[in-house]
Amino acid sequence: MNNILQLFLLISLLFFFVLILYFIRKKELNLKYSLIWLLSVFLMLIILIFPNIITIIGYKIGIASPVNTIFLFSIMFIIIILLSLTFIVSRLNNRIRMLAQYIALLENNVRKANYTKWSLIIQ
Repeated sequence: MNNILQLFLLISLLFFFVLILYFIRKKELNLKYSLIWLLSVFLMLIILIFPNIITIIGYKIGIASPVNTIFLFSIMFIIIILLSLTFIVSRLNNRIRMLAQYIALLENNVRKANYTKWSLIIQ
């Protein structure tokens, strides 16, 4: 790998890492959701330091070109991100449904209480 390319990728990774930490610090990104991004920065840093790992892993699993190995890992990473986002959205959807039901029950109780109060005042 070219030294200029390695330096550019290292600077990009450091910028990405600082950006993640900034979002965590500003409470715009929860720590538990940012762990996968921090893990990806760590793995990319390892690959940047030891670029032959991609060739070795690709050879072990039967992929001829290192570029195809990178594409495979990129697709797997995207699938993991999509799966985690689907999990988060499903959990939030359930919480929203439960909160809407709880609010409906509270509104029903308030309406019953107001109706009972006004009916007692009228009598």
